Amino acid sequence: MHVISLFKHLNCNCVRIIILSLFLCVATLSPAQKHFPNIGFGINRHATDGRLVGHLNLGLLSKVDTLHGVQVGVFSSVVSGEMRGLSVGGLMTVSHRMKGFQIAGLTNVSTTPMQGTQIAGVTNISMGIKEGMQIAGAVNVCSGYMRGLQVAPYNYADSLNGSQIGMLNVAVSHPRGWQVGIINYTRDTIAHKIGLVNVNPKTCIDFLVFAGTISKFNGAMRFRNHSTYNMIGVGTHYLGLDKEFSGAIYYRLGQYFRLWPRWTVSGDVGFFHVETFKPHSQETPKRLYSLQVHVNMDYQVNEILGAFVSTGYGDTRYYSGGDYRHRFLFQGGISIRYNRK
Repeated sequence: MHVISLFKHLNCNCVRIIILSLFLCVATLSPAQKHFPNIGFGINRHATDGRLVGHLNLGLLSKVDTLHGVQVGVFSSVVSGEMRGLSVGGLMTVSHRMKGFQIAGLTNVSTTPMQGTQIAGVTNISMGIKEGMQIAGAVNVCSGYMRGLQVAPYNYADSLNGSQIGMLNVAVSHPRGWQVGIINYTRDTIAHKIGLVNVNPKTCIDFLVFAGTISKFNGAMRFRNHSTYNMIGVGTHYLGLDKEFSGAIYYRLGQYFRLWPRWTVSGDVGFFHVETFKPHSQETPKRLYSLQVHVNMDYQVNEILGAFVSTGYGDTRYYSGGDYRHRFLFQGGISIRYNRK
């Protein structure tokens, strides 16, 4: 699956999560209060307009109209109006106007922009964050303007004026702040990113197929930004064609310079993890690693097809310490540009 398609797929899943959560919110916050009573007890009172105002509410399915204090529900904790304080649910919490803390085993939902902190075992969803933080075991979603911090394996925000820390970070726009993760994606080009792969609409994505003197057959993806690039790839027959099957996965980080419209020269450093698929022995251990440097020359034949050659040096070592082998390397192959138009 192409990287951009992956982002679209993940964003579609986020939309599904939002729709499902909103459905639950609409059902849970229905004005037909008789269908969704407060199954709990505590220090509560009825206001003159009939609203149930909670200061300390404990129950199985805890629900109040306004919370100024603490509410704990074994299954759910719902506040259909203003929430100031702490809301805890074994499965989920739902708040309308949230200023405080939501903590849930599965999902926290704020149906309007929140101020505060959401902590969930699986998913946090907010229709915006004025000032706050989302921490989740799987997914954070901010559908709107987000001023604050998201920490989860997957983070999404419409407009991020803050930071995302996770494995995959996605934002439509990111005027200020940082994305820190393995893969970072925004639809603008001004965001600050720290990651193995950083993607924006101006990123050139190339699929590389090439042969070499160390890993004999290789496939990789290269992500070129303004003057830097990242590569993630796999290679086979690392120990040689006359040996049993061995392979490597690797990451390379480099800088490139455009010499002429069709010619570029680049240099990079890379880390290779090598699997020999053999029982461990002194001659050939089960796993090795290699540090390599490359100098590359690329020629772009047309908008899609390119060709390149590389030379460099590889230092392969035991993970336990010590040298396995040192070798100059040569590579050559073709590049196929992913056209997103």
